[in-house]
Parts: sequence; C-alpha cells; structure tokens
Amino acid sequence: MTDKVPPSESSDNSLDKVRKLLIGQDDKFIQEKLQHNAKGLVSNVVSEALFERESKDGSVNKVLVPLVERSLHRSIEANSEKIVGTLYPLVGALVRKAVSSFLVEFVERTNALIENSFSPKSVSWRFKAWQSGVSYSEYVASQIYQYQVQQILVIHRETGTLLHSISSDPEKEKDADLISSMLVAINDFVADAFGVTSNESENELGEIKTDDFTLLIKIGPQALLVAAVTGSIPPEVRGTLQKALEEFHQFYQQPLVNYDGDNAPFEGCETILSDCLVSERKEGEGKRSKRIVGTVVLVAIFASLLILSFMRVSLSILKSDLHELTPPPGVIVTDVFISNGRVHAKVLRDPVATNIEQWLVENEINVDKVTVDEEPFVSLNPSLVEQKLEKLINNYPLSESESVTMDKGENRSYLISGTVFTPSAINLDQQINAIPGIEALIVDTSLLSVKAAYEINDSVFQKATLNRLVNKVSSQNVLFATNQEALSEVQLATLEELASDIKQLLKLADSTNTIVNIVVMGASDNSGSSARNRTLSQKRAENVVNSLISLGVESDILIPISLGELPLRNASMGRLVMLNVLISSEQ
Repeated sequence: MTDKVPPSESSDNSLDKVRKLLIGQDDKFIQEKLQHNAKGLVSNVVSEALFERESKDGSVNKVLVPLVERSLHRSIEANSEKIVGTLYPLVGALVRKAVSSFLVEFVERTNALIENSFSPKSVSWRFKAWQSGVSYSEYVASQIYQYQVQQILVIHRETGTLLHSISSDPEKEKDADLISSMLVAINDFVADAFGVTSNESENELGEIKTDDFTLLIKIGPQALLVAAVTGSIPPEVRGTLQKALEEFHQFYQQPLVNYDGDNAPFEGCETILSDCLVSERKEGEGKRSKRIVGTVVLVAIFASLLILSFMRVSLSILKSDLHELTPPPGVIVTDVFISNGRVHAKVLRDPVATNIEQWLVENEINVDKVTVDEEPFVSLNPSLVEQKLEKLINNYPLSESESVTMDKGENRSYLISGTVFTPSAINLDQQINAIPGIEALIVDTSLLSVKAAYEINDSVFQKATLNRLVNKVSSQNVLFATNQEALSEVQLATLEELASDIKQLLKLADSTNTIVNIVVMGASDNSGSSARNRTLSQKRAENVVNSLISLGVESDILIPISLGELPLRNASMGRLVMLNVLISSEQ
C-alpha cells in the first residue's frame, strides 16, 4: 500500500499506455491520413460554422470586415490601373444614369416654373409669396411639390415575384401581383424590342406615367423597388426610394440570393419600406378661406394704420402751421401739442386783443381740430394801449350836458377835448392813468373844459353819475382760465377798481334814495361734466364776492349765483364772472 503512485501521475501514465496500446506504431499513418482529408472535412463545416456564429453574435462580420478592407486597400495600391480599367464600364454607366436622372428632374422643374410664370396663377402665387414672407421661387416649389406615395412594392428581379407590398391607404391599394407581372412583362418587352446595348441595366425602365399616378422604379442587383405616386414628384422622393432599396439589399442579401419562392423571410421589411410612404397634400378650402379672412384682416389693419398715419401727419402739419404763425399784439402762444387726436394750443391773451378763433380763421387754420386753452394777461403793447384808451373815451358814461372827444396825432399822441364836470374830469383822469402801459402814449387833456358841479342841478348830476356808475359796473366781468376758480393777481387788481366804483355807486344811491343790489353771476364752458361746471361757476362767483367784501363792499348787496355751462362757440367767453346792477327807488 505504501508503494502507490499519486493519482495524477498514475492517470497520466495510464492514458499514454492506453493510447499506445490502441494506436501502437501507426500514429504516423493516422496523421498522414488526417492531413490528406483535412480540406474536405473543413470545407463541409466552415460555412455552416460561420453562418451560425454570425447569426449568434455577429462577431464574424466584425472580424472579417477589417481584414477585407486592408486586403482591398493593398490590392488597390498594387493594382490601381487594373482595377480602374475593370470598373470603368460600370462607373461610366452609373455616371450616365445619374446625369440623365438629374437632367430629367431639372427639365421637369424648369418647365413647371415656365408654365406658371406668365399666367394668372403666377400673379396669385406672387401675391401669396409676398403675403407668406417667402421668395417667389420657394413658393412655386411648394406648389409644384404636392404629392402622395400611395403604395410600395418590392419585386424579385430574376423571377418577377412580388416579395412584399405596403400601402398608405388600403382603399386605394392597387393589385400588387398584377402590377408586378405587368412591370416584368413591360420591362422584358422594352429590353427585347428597343435594347441596343449589351448592358442589361441600361435597358431597364425607370418610370411609367399614367393619367392617375406614376410608377417610380428603382432597380437593384436582386430586387426592384416600385412606388405608386400621385402628383408632382420632388427629387427627395427618388433619393428616399434609392436609400430604402439599398437598405433592403443590405438586410436581406442572403434571402434574396437564395430565393426559392418563399416570402416568409421578408415579412419584417415594413419598417424599411414605411419610410417611403411620404406625402405633401394640397391645402383644403378651409385653410384657403382662413387665408382670405387673414388677408382681409391684414388689409383692414393696414388701412387703419394708414388712416391713423395720415391723421397724425395732418395734425403734425397743423401743429407746425400754428408754430409758424405770428400772433397778433396781445396774444402769446406758450405751447402747442397733439393729444387725443386734436391740436392743443396754450395761449395768453389780453382782453382787448384779437379773438383767438378769429385769428385762426383769418390764417386758414381749421378751428374744429384745435383746442385753445386761453389765460388772461395784461399786455403793454402800445397798439393795445391805444385800443384801451380809445375804448375808454368812446364808452365813457356822460350826462346830457357833458361830452368828450379824442383826436389822434403823430407819434402816438392823443388830444382829448370836450366839456365835463369836475367829478367826471377827475374820474376820467384816474381811469386814463390806470391803463397799464399808458406811459408809452402822449395824452393831452389841456383842451378838456371842466365845469363846476354847482352850475347844474345837483339832483340831475347825481342821477347822471349814478346811471354812469351802474352801466360801468354792469359792463365789468372777470375772465378765468380753464378749470380755474381762484383769483390771480391780475384779476385782483381789476377787482380793486371795481370795488371803488361800487362804493361810489352806493354813496350816490344813499343820497338819491336808491336801492342797489348787485347780482354776481359765475359761468363756465362746456368742457367738463354739467355737475362739475355748476360747482365751478358757483365757486367763481363766491370768490369774486368774497374779494369785493374784503375790499370794503357791503356784503348785503352782493348776490352770488351760478349760471352753469354757457355753450358759446368761443369757449373762453364762457369762463367768466359777470355783474348785473339792479336799482329801484325807495317808496
């Protein structure tokens, strides 16, 4: 038991002994035999082993492709001239077919462009191209390339058998077997009757046109790809078909080579062929009507913008014309601007200056488009001072025994003459000196004859003076700017003179037993609401009354009332406070 050999050594020796007993001295004979039959044994199993290995994990392709590429590269480097000579006929045929296909497509597209370049349709297309914002050529192309690939057929080239067929619309699907047989028959007829070369690929049909559809035929080594297309066929469809045919040959190379009439291996080719079922349909009437509506809306918007632009330009011209006008004396234009579709002008105007509306009309300005915001001010312009002096003399209230006249001389000199009583002379002199800017004029009163008051009946003189003061106070008014209720410094200065006249009137009323009441009436224009205008006019009247009271006028005789809106043509004439003196004799 102690002499046992380890199992591993024992088993190795035993195997050698068994091999020696079986083969003996004939192992050399067996090796020669195996080498003699090795080619036959390997050839029977290599192709099957490679097919099974490629089907299992695709490793054969990964190994062989680099080897073939390197071998092909070495062969081309070593035998370039020989390979070029061999491939020349094939390459020449391919180039001729490619150029021919390009020229056919180019001519078709050019013909379509020419046919639609000088027709009513071309005018419509040019307008729609402008409307869509694209070039005319792009729009024409979009109209030409409207098509639908309805059906795809794959036909075995050698036998003419239909391998597979798919359709975009089962209702429009043609008889695939019939088309397949027809194509093979027509192709054989053309090849036999009109073929002039020995190259079979150049005798194959590439396209068959009918009134309803076109059959595009792409020819491969083992199969034909046929597409039934309606409408105009763009170049990209042909490229798509060619690419699909190449992919079909790549994936089904072995079944195509060993085709025996069984179409089962091609059942899964729909994923390749479905990419060829492309289409570009014409737009329907609904979209066309929407385009018409959109066009109408765009035209309406454009017309509105055009009208608004014209109005804006018109207002801008009107604004420019106002800027260029030279205002009359006593009028100052402080600002001109456009707002809410009207031209607004802010103006300072002396009460005796030319009316603003009259000034605009004289200069051919459309007063309906101009809103004037007028504010009163006192101008020192000599011509206006002359007008104020003339107005004072012409409207001076006199008794029947008094008279005043004025003659104008050179260099703005005025000569006042006539006969007046002492109070009237004093009052006239005060009013002349109260005119702003009177220093610019030369007023001579040396020819004015002044009579003493005792020369006439005192009661008659008092009544005449009372009537003069009544008329003077009643003719006074206070002008306001738009939406203004507070009194300015200019208005307060006017009220001081008015308060002096009222106090003198009250003294004469006491001496002549006359009852005096003064109605102070506030008014406004119609630029705001009626309620706002009533409140504004009431406040204006109350402010004038309060100012007169503060200047020493008795409050009992002042009656403020609101006239509200005065719808006068000249809005500035309505923004004022008027006075009306009521007198009656005591019973």
